[in-house]
Amino acid sequence: MKLTNEIKAGIVIVAAVLIAVLFFLKTANFHTGTYNLKTYFRYAGDLKHDAVVKLSGIGAGRVVDIRFVYTPETRVECTLAMNGGVKVREDSIAYIGTAGFVGDAYVGITPGTEEGFLKPGATVASEDPIQMRELMKKADKIADSLDKTLLEVKSLAANVNGVVEENKPGIKQIITNLEDTTQNFKEFSADVKKNPWKLLFKGE
Repeated sequence: MKLTNEIKAGIVIVAAVLIAVLFFLKTANFHTGTYNLKTYFRYAGDLKHDAVVKLSGIGAGRVVDIRFVYTPETRVECTLAMNGGVKVREDSIAYIGTAGFVGDAYVGITPGTEEGFLKPGATVASEDPIQMRELMKKADKIADSLDKTLLEVKSLAANVNGVVEENKPGIKQIITNLEDTTQNFKEFSADVKKNPWKLLFKGE
């Protein structure tokens, strides 16, 4: 039997549909159920609805709701829709990061170490991002301390020809100031090393 052009076209269309269906069945993920977790921030910056939620740096959900709560203090409540199969440990910490220095804000979650996992509806502990102005305040405080120390060094150097014994109190004070400044730098550096995402957050 000779096939007409209409029949040939129909066969091609049916074959294309079957191929598309087979491809969909092979690649589709039918485990798309989600569950919600909540977290709270005093400052949420540029975080927006539908922002990505990352667990250990990997996309694991979306921010589905952002709203203010006022008890016991003003905070931003974020509802996180986590992908089915993703588990968040009980001691995990939520934080706000950005994809690079100019990217969109996202909610990151640390991996945690506890054996237990949060149940749907539970709250993830959070850590507020340090705003850029707070970092600048710390830097200014350290710079002021260094300036004071340098002035004391110059004053001591101007009297270097005096009796060394008379300069002992000044030398002792300089050493104390230098120790305090060094400690401030150590604490600042340790904080940044422990929480590197804070430097990626875009403050106001």
